[in-house]
Amino acid sequence: MASIDSQAKNRMQGFKNKGKDQEAVWALGNIIGDGPCLRDYVIKLGVVQPLLSFIKPEIPIPFLRNVTWVIVNLCRNKDPPPPVDTILEILPALNMLIHHTDINILVDTVWALSYLTDGGNEQIQLVIDSGVVPKLIPLLSHVEVKVQTAALRAVGNIVTGSDDQTQVVLNCDALSHFPALLSHPKDKIRKEAVWFLSNITAGNQAQVQAVIDAGLLPKIIENLSKGEFQTQKEAAWAISNLTISGNRDQVAQLIRDGAIPPFCDLLTCKDTQVINVSERRLLRKGKNYFLLFASQVILDGINNMLKLAGPHTEEIANMIEECDGVSKIEVLQNHENIEIYKLAYDIIEQFFSDDTDEAVLDELRPTADENAFQFNQNANVPRDGFNF
Repeated sequence: MASIDSQAKNRMQGFKNKGKDQEAVWALGNIIGDGPCLRDYVIKLGVVQPLLSFIKPEIPIPFLRNVTWVIVNLCRNKDPPPPVDTILEILPALNMLIHHTDINILVDTVWALSYLTDGGNEQIQLVIDSGVVPKLIPLLSHVEVKVQTAALRAVGNIVTGSDDQTQVVLNCDALSHFPALLSHPKDKIRKEAVWFLSNITAGNQAQVQAVIDAGLLPKIIENLSKGEFQTQKEAAWAISNLTISGNRDQVAQLIRDGAIPPFCDLLTCKDTQVINVSERRLLRKGKNYFLLFASQVILDGINNMLKLAGPHTEEIANMIEECDGVSKIEVLQNHENIEIYKLAYDIIEQFFSDDTDEAVLDELRPTADENAFQFNQNANVPRDGFNF
């Protein structure tokens, strides 16, 4: 540490020698990039303001690229995140750099914003308050994939925040960029786009309706059906979240758009995290805490669709049966995960048990246990069901 201490102080002195500025910036960027402890140490030495002073029109592009790279390193680590005072110093500079025409500088600027928005709601709010979001949204349709990727991650992080923070992004017409993003030739872009939308469908009903009004449900379902596996997982989240957050008419629209067959197809996948709702996602969004221990994505979505159907329950049940969903749910009654097993049993017993031998059901029926998983009985489900 003593050696690094000496190097950092020497490089800070380099800022005072005009001929050594670029060398000092590069060296300090490497030190800062080694982790949050060294980052915070260099910040305490007073690196931020001298660094930001280089952001001016007459600075050569190669030097400005180095300066921007150091700013990215200042923002990168989140355990712990940079000090709030440092973030507040950096954000005006990022607001300037986001207009830069050099692609390398622009990409680094947007990645810096993505790192800052990945630090929880407080940091998300700092970024929003800086006024940069309206400048960020148009970059979702930038011609350079590198810029699109960084912008998509940054706005995706913002919509993991509160409903109000999510609404700031939607108010900038973000959804108009998503028809193209959901059909993008790059798998990674499509995956990130569906991930973004899964956090919108976890929002309030007005935000769910915005996704529907933008005509995005068919494209989400297409990615559920034909996307690569990671994209399918995100699409399953988007659909299941809608069945939780959406109202009866919104869920009916999802069914009319053809969600049930590809949704049921994923019941045979071997990835437990798709069938299981993870705490990470729901905690990350900060919504639907009643489901933190429910732990079902696809099964929970199917269960919600059936419970919302009212007099159309039989029609929805037939759709599930026609795409071989019932046999797949029956198989999950033997799943090693107790939560999956219990919900699979509950769905079969409530909606598909007319022709089932009661002795078999008694054998499968979960044993009562005061510490066992408790199903969400969805007390607010409307009695009159879908309006097809």
